[in-house]
Amino acid sequence: MFSEDYVRLILALAPLVVCLAFSLEESWWLGRRRWVCLVAATLFGASVFGGTFAVWAALPWMFVIGLRAGREVLGFLKKPDWELSNLARIAALAYLPVGGVWALFDQAKFQPMGFSGIIVLLTGVHFHYAGFALPRLTGLWLERQALRPVFRGAVWGVILGVPLVAVGITTSQMNMPVWIETVSVTLLALSAFTVSLGQLRWAIREPMPRVARSLFVLGGVALAGGMVLATIYGWRHYFPVAWATIPSMYAVHGTLNSLGFCLPGFVAWKRLSSKS
Repeated sequence: MFSEDYVRLILALAPLVVCLAFSLEESWWLGRRRWVCLVAATLFGASVFGGTFAVWAALPWMFVIGLRAGREVLGFLKKPDWELSNLARIAALAYLPVGGVWALFDQAKFQPMGFSGIIVLLTGVHFHYAGFALPRLTGLWLERQALRPVFRGAVWGVILGVPLVAVGITTSQMNMPVWIETVSVTLLALSAFTVSLGQLRWAIREPMPRVARSLFVLGGVALAGGMVLATIYGWRHYFPVAWATIPSMYAVHGTLNSLGFCLPGFVAWKRLSSKS
C-alpha cells in the first residue's frame, strides 16, 4: 500500500517541520536566517527524490542544521544549563545533523555497514522525526509545567533512547545479540508512550485555544499508537507477529509519528505562541 516514494515524501516534509520548530524561537527566526532555512529546506525536499544534483541540493540544509547544532552545543559547553527541558532541546539539535548525513548517504547510494537502501533512508527519517522532533516537542512540553518524577524519567528515556535505538539496529545488522535492539526500542517506546500520556493529560487540563488542544490530543494519541507498534516490532525476535515488518512499520508507525504527532505538535505550539 505504501511505497518507498511515500517514505521519501515524509523525509521531504521533515525540513519544513524543522523550520516550523525553529520559528518558535523568535530570537533566531529573524530576517536572513528565516529565508536561508526555508530555501535550504525546499532544496533538500526536492533532493530527496534523486536527480543529477540531488547531493548538492541537500548540502545547504546540512550547512543550516550543522551550524545550528554546532553553535548550540558550543554554547552549552561554555555555559552549561542542566535544566532538563534545555537538555532535550540541545539533544534534538545535535541529533538532527545525523539525519541529514544519512539522507546524504541515501542520495549518494552509499550503504555503510551493509545496510540496505531502505534502512539508510529510514535512518534519515528517524533522526529528523524521532531524533529532532520528539525531544524538541518533549522539551517544549516540559517548559510549561513541573512534572512528576515518572514524566521526567520519560524525558530522559527519550533523550537517551534515540541514539540507543540506532545502536541496537546496528548491532542487529552486525549479527550481535538481538536483545540489544529489543532493550533499546523498548526504552524509547515506553518513554515516548509515557510522554504521550502526559501530553494528553496536560492538553485536556490546561487552558488553551480549542485548535491547539485538538492538535495536542491528536498528537498524543498518534504518538501512543506509534509506540505500541514500535514495541511490537522491537520484540519480533521473541514474539513474532506476521505483519510486524519494515514496510508495515514505515507505513503506519512512520505516519503516526510524522504526520500524526510531530507536525500537529509544532503547529499547536505555534498557535500557543501566537496567542501569548
